[in-house]
Amino acid sequence: MADKLVSDYPINENAFALRDLLARTLETTVAVFESYGVPLPSRQYWCIGAPAEDCEQVVVSLVQTYLGIPGDQASEVQNCNSPRTAVINIHVTRNVIVGESGRAVRPERIISSAEWVAVDTWVLMSEMQQFDMDSLGMRGPGVIATVNSTPPNGAVQTTTLNLSVAVL
Repeated sequence: MADKLVSDYPINENAFALRDLLARTLETTVAVFESYGVPLPSRQYWCIGAPAEDCEQVVVSLVQTYLGIPGDQASEVQNCNSPRTAVINIHVTRNVIVGESGRAVRPERIISSAEWVAVDTWVLMSEMQQFDMDSLGMRGPGVIATVNSTPPNGAVQTTTLNLSVAVL
């Protein structure tokens, strides 16, 4: 079964709602950055679970899904026909300046790397309404979003938008 593709089977189109949301989120991310003139790494994909941070890349990853609209409390009972929410991370990983031979990095080089993180953070947060749309361009019920950045790891640093959005 491992070498069989999903497309090899007559699967009902409704089963692809999550796949389509992840693909649309990646497309939206690229379009948002293009609208600001901010270049993105050429490696771009979506996946399930956390991606490896081993090179410059843009990755949309599924964290979880739950029953209810974004922001509903998991402890509250939901009807089985309630909307569903996906928690998605959008990771923008870029190369950073690292010290050479144990020497400290000059402050201006640290700022140079930090500028990318600041720009990525702002662009991701500035266009939230773009991530709250269905495939027909209709507004969803709203999103919950936070952006954070990890410390440099090796020679890369990642800015991550954590997004809770309805699966429409």
